Amino acid sequence: MNQMLHTPEGVRDIYDGELLRKEEMSGTMMKSIRSFGYERIQTPTFEFFDIFGHDVGTTPSKDLYKFFDKEGNTLVLRPDITPSIARAASKYFSDNTGWLRLCYEGNVYINNESLQGRLKESTQLGAELIGDTGVEGDAEIVSAAVSCMTAAGFGDIKISLGHAAIFYGLMEACGFSEFETGEIADLINNRNTFGLIEYLDRSGISEDKKKLFTLLTSFYSGPDEWADMMPLAENYPKIHDALLYLKKLDELLKKDGRDEYVTYELGLISPYKYYTGIIFYGYTYDVGEPVVKGGRYDKLLGYFGKDACAVGFAVSVDILVMADTSQSHDKPVEDDDRYLTVALGKGRLAKKAMEYFEQIGIFADEMKDKDTRKLIFVNEEHKIRFFLAKGPDVPTYVEYGAADIGIVGEDTILEEGRNIYEVLDLGFGACRMCVCGPPEAAEYLKHQELIRVATKYPRIAKNYFNNMKGQTVEIIKLNGSIELAPIVGLSEVIVDIVETGSTLRENGLTILEEVAPLSARVVVNQVSMKMENERITKIITDLKNVIERNNNGN
Repeated sequence: MNQMLHTPEGVRDIYDGELLRKEEMSGTMMKSIRSFGYERIQTPTFEFFDIFGHDVGTTPSKDLYKFFDKEGNTLVLRPDITPSIARAASKYFSDNTGWLRLCYEGNVYINNESLQGRLKESTQLGAELIGDTGVEGDAEIVSAAVSCMTAAGFGDIKISLGHAAIFYGLMEACGFSEFETGEIADLINNRNTFGLIEYLDRSGISEDKKKLFTLLTSFYSGPDEWADMMPLAENYPKIHDALLYLKKLDELLKKDGRDEYVTYELGLISPYKYYTGIIFYGYTYDVGEPVVKGGRYDKLLGYFGKDACAVGFAVSVDILVMADTSQSHDKPVEDDDRYLTVALGKGRLAKKAMEYFEQIGIFADEMKDKDTRKLIFVNEEHKIRFFLAKGPDVPTYVEYGAADIGIVGEDTILEEGRNIYEVLDLGFGACRMCVCGPPEAAEYLKHQELIRVATKYPRIAKNYFNNMKGQTVEIIKLNGSIELAPIVGLSEVIVDIVETGSTLRENGLTILEEVAPLSARVVVNQVSMKMENERITKIITDLKNVIERNNNGN
């Protein structure tokens, strides 16, 4: 194979019809943005490292493409264009005190992990509104984002909108530490409502504050649906002011006719630390991730010396082209005719999961036929399709939107590290991920010694030792009987799943430390949760009721 004919992983050639579609779509969207009065700006493909550094709060250093110039300066290929616009605006428009409207199109570069199926070079198109814009500016940007999408031919879209002050205001009101805030953010980002309730019950916070947390776990079509929370929020000014702000924004969007595309997700937390106000994401069918990202960043320009508020959005053009290609091949589908697709991990987990589905009235009897060669099993009454997959593949199907819902073990979720919502612990298949070895190996763990760790789960093992214990280890990936490794001297300890522990005892090994409890979980694609929220939420709630009935012996 001639390597010179191939592109590196994550980048590709685009030509002929696909390139034409991309250029036409970009041109249409840019024309739409320009109609709002935005002027074009172009910034360099690479910048100084500090433009995207930790203090600015954009992309983690490990995900940046870094290199050096002849003077020894660290440079990076831009992972995000917004900080570059902020820098340029601070330099060239420092004396501008009015509204400054800038739009752009360019390529961005993220050094994603291998074998994730993600582009490392992609095209981003967007707009930034700079100045003391307030709620009117936010309304303009959201309207421009909607207009951009509809102009490109996407009528079936949803903008999910929240406000950063609601989450952080509640964390402050509850007095949670930075560590606790991180744990709660993970639960909310995973839409693990039931796990959050259990966490709050252990925290000892007041019932009023627990009630306010429902703001972070619900989806709303408009401010009227959270009106009953306003009296309670009056005791917490940051939260109350943010809710009033969103109410005003909703009124402006109604006047502009854009409210039909907007829902409210008050628990939105952006990985971009520079967002200080509204946060929003745009979704459409047939792609497993957002196609639009945006929000308010009132402090970002201050890093570059310009005291100005700002709000903006960016469209992932390549993802939108993929969505356009998929949707153009499908005949129009009415909302009532859309199927939800469920991926089940093969074996005992799938059998038990289907027992739960049957208890909520959803059957797929053909799956019980051991001789069937079918791959997809359909329940026409509920418009649900099931398919079986190997456990490690389930999170992948869900992340990319090939499945809306997945049933898989927590060990697989932790090891695969996919961008999915983990919404419910089904309880069955309970076991533990543990550090195991001969009893004398406990001393290696106490004294932080450099040791070798054999495991089928290198990501889990690395995260546990490096991030949770602060211990440097050498990870050895194995696929067979992990217990053999310390017996023959390949490693000092192992990280593996433990159910009864009988195999360990028979071979002179013991549990040294517990890494995490494991059981079967329900996972959901993030786009599906927005586009099909009512149907998916009902399934999750019904399954939760089954768990409670079974636990109560009913």
